[in-house]
Amino acid sequence: MVRKALERDLQILKNLLIDMAKAVNDMISGAMLSFEKLDAKMAERIINYDDQVDYYEHMVTLTALEVMALQQPVAKDLRFIVSTVDIARNLERLADQAVNIAERVPNLIEYKESMASFCKIDILNMAKEALFMLEEAINAFLSEDVPKAQRVIQHDDIVDQFKRDYLAQIRECMKGDLSFVDAGIEYIIIVQNLERVADHACNIAESVIFTVQGKIPKLERTPLVREIIARELPVFNLLLRHARLVIECCSRVPLALEAYYKGDTERFKEISQHIIDIEKEADKVKTNIRGHLPKGMILPVEKFELFLYLKEQDAVADVAEKILNWLSFKRVPLTTNLYQKLETLLNQSLEPLRYFEEIIDYSADFLISWDENSRNRAKELIRKVRYHEFLTEEMGNQLKRFLFESVSDTFALFYILRLIELICEVSQHAENAGDLMRAMIAK
Repeated sequence: MVRKALERDLQILKNLLIDMAKAVNDMISGAMLSFEKLDAKMAERIINYDDQVDYYEHMVTLTALEVMALQQPVAKDLRFIVSTVDIARNLERLADQAVNIAERVPNLIEYKESMASFCKIDILNMAKEALFMLEEAINAFLSEDVPKAQRVIQHDDIVDQFKRDYLAQIRECMKGDLSFVDAGIEYIIIVQNLERVADHACNIAESVIFTVQGKIPKLERTPLVREIIARELPVFNLLLRHARLVIECCSRVPLALEAYYKGDTERFKEISQHIIDIEKEADKVKTNIRGHLPKGMILPVEKFELFLYLKEQDAVADVAEKILNWLSFKRVPLTTNLYQKLETLLNQSLEPLRYFEEIIDYSADFLISWDENSRNRAKELIRKVRYHEFLTEEMGNQLKRFLFESVSDTFALFYILRLIELICEVSQHAENAGDLMRAMIAK
């Protein structure tokens, strides 16, 4: 009976936090929409809703204290309760960020014409990324998904880069026309608040890891290796940034497949555009790597091998775009069973990508320090990439057999077979990239 009462109270606490998270997510989305449309009335509604979020935080804290006092939870249950209080505090601060953004809208309305004609700054990509991180952090909390929480933390670098790029653009606009200074300040405030949205999403993700594993990520981070890589081997730092964008690009493909299955055309187009935007950012990094290596620069690896690796890593993002293009050509209805099998295959094909960052880190550390442990760790991760590619091929072949047995329409059979081949290409290029990295560190 005691356990049942505790589980009931924990579910009540969880439901309160879910409602609060939905409200905050709506506030941030609404704040960005009011900014995009320069809608003062919408912005005012966002500002007024802040009191409701404050009430949610009060109820979460009060309920958590009552559960601890009356039920005396231990171990994971206690960590869950402590995390809910911390997450509620972060959500309340996220609501404050939404209010801060909404408060900029009335001030920007008078500059609407001058901004459109002189300085076109589109910060919506940064907003989408920050919102995606928040949604994934909340989903990770609901499902107690530690890998998903870790991916949220890794994506923070992308938002930080957006911040640096946009602030540089805004400063240039302010230098070019003094009449844009006041509007530029408002833009800077919005960019800074979006960056804080990503930071709070990371805090929520860290609470998930603490709840499930009892670990505090901030105390376990070892940034020294990447700091050394950035200083001693900057080209690998660029490879790492490119890898993050490739991973970010591919992580959205399952969402696009889901929208395709449901027939949600608008959602599919929105996700596709976001993937295309990220792929363009990856191309910029690739161009930077290719075009800014001095001819006389001494590297611990052959430039030809480095470029081959970059080509395969970039091909992963290209395949993600190919999958989207193929899905956009024709609407073929999928049964629930077939969709689930395709989704499982896609997730399996994306599995090797989660090793990319560590492979680059350990390989770069070996090339700098000649530490055999780093090389062995990199080779071990590359073997995991190969294994997951093997699993993808096996799963793909099984799905093809299933198709020949269950699909009688010739066109649908051809269309889905091609889709399976494209999905499997993700892990194939990941394996190729892994093999090329292994060759670079084998010498």
